[in-house]
Amino acid sequence: MEQVQTALDTEKTAPSIKKKKRLITRRGVFIFLMLAYPIAQFLVFWLYVNIDTVRLSMTYFNTTTGNTDFVGFDNYRREITDIFNSPLNPLRPSLRNSLLLFPFNNFLLLPVSIICAYILYRKVFGYKAFRVIFFFPSIISIVVLTMVYQFMLDSTFGPFNKVLAAVGLNGLIPPDGWLGDRTLVFPVVLVYCLWAGIGYNVVLLTGAIRRIPQEIIESGRIDGIRMGQELTRIVVPLIFPTITTLFVIGTTSVFTLFLQPMLLAGVENAQASTVALQIVLFTKGSDLERAATIGMMFSIVGIPVIFGIKTLLEKITPQVEY
Repeated sequence: MEQVQTALDTEKTAPSIKKKKRLITRRGVFIFLMLAYPIAQFLVFWLYVNIDTVRLSMTYFNTTTGNTDFVGFDNYRREITDIFNSPLNPLRPSLRNSLLLFPFNNFLLLPVSIICAYILYRKVFGYKAFRVIFFFPSIISIVVLTMVYQFMLDSTFGPFNKVLAAVGLNGLIPPDGWLGDRTLVFPVVLVYCLWAGIGYNVVLLTGAIRRIPQEIIESGRIDGIRMGQELTRIVVPLIFPTITTLFVIGTTSVFTLFLQPMLLAGVENAQASTVALQIVLFTKGSDLERAATIGMMFSIVGIPVIFGIKTLLEKITPQVEY
């Protein structure tokens, strides 16, 4: 009798075990399929690309023999020497332009964005119109934005020059156009970054301000705190993690910004370029070893700088959760 009961129990549990195995197998297949693409993308577009970049930076293509020779750190030494000693090195103006992005993004664009986000939060007069103006650039393709910006500055039918002419300021209009004069191109690019960058920052900052508990804001207002004091003593400390993130993003643009000047002024205009755009120029010119060398040099400098700034900013104010 016991043997019969055991056989019946075995028959009942067998389908249950098979069902569990099928579920485990399906779950494993699902997890594998979900992870296969991001892992493959990481291996191909990050790991392989970076390893190949390191390899290229230590090689030299000999046009005489047609061979690729291993030269070690000679490419790095040559680039560093040229930057300091060669006035005609295109990296010198590009490096200057890139370094200007650090104070521009972090000490002009970011404070202006904080003030604009706070104005929208306080719902001052006309805040709905300002919200559209600020958010509009952040939801439109950068290609479309640069085309609109170029149209505004066009020397023939652009509205900006017509406004200057209408108020008698024709002398301020450059003869070759705002994007044709190499000495003016990068300042014009910075103005574009200010116009287009505020919207992105304001979106993040407005969300952070709205997450502040209303009890804290109301407590300060009951104590008679003014708008300026509310911004500096309550809002800024409570949204400082978001400010830290935007500060780090603004710092990374020193090493990565190239699309805006390329679309506005073209890759040929060296005075408008940044270091990242110069790397694109060297790549287009098939000078892959130099592009890889410069990219590695600024990665070696940029990574510790960015992490150091992030660590320093995180120590300024305690991390808040609300």
